[in-house]
Amino acid sequence: MAVLGIVLIVLAVLFALGVLVTSGASTTMEVFGVDFGVSVATVFVLGGLAGATLIFGLWLTKKGLGRGYRRRKEMRDLRAQVTESDSSADTRPELTTDRDEAPTAEEPTTVDPDQSKQPH
Repeated sequence: MAVLGIVLIVLAVLFALGVLVTSGASTTMEVFGVDFGVSVATVFVLGGLAGATLIFGLWLTKKGLGRGYRRRKEMRDLRAQVTESDSSADTRPELTTDRDEAPTAEEPTTVDPDQSKQPH
């Protein structure tokens, strides 16, 4: 693949050099209602620059959309992790100690008079 890419690049450069060196004809080109007298080689170079600009713009668009997609995917994964950890926290049994529980009406609290007189 790399060799084929290099061969295509060399052929494109040779073709561009051939057009630039051998074309001596001139023509008129109209841009936004303004006429320009340009050579064929200039039109060829302008076409190459327009193509390169188009490819660069497509590349930037691809990179920007890819970055946005990765960010949205990461946010979706993080939200799923938070939801998963919240649901697992809800299913865990709560541990309570005797100090946390308040006496209920069914269990009367009694105080032993002998214990209250002992020093702590």
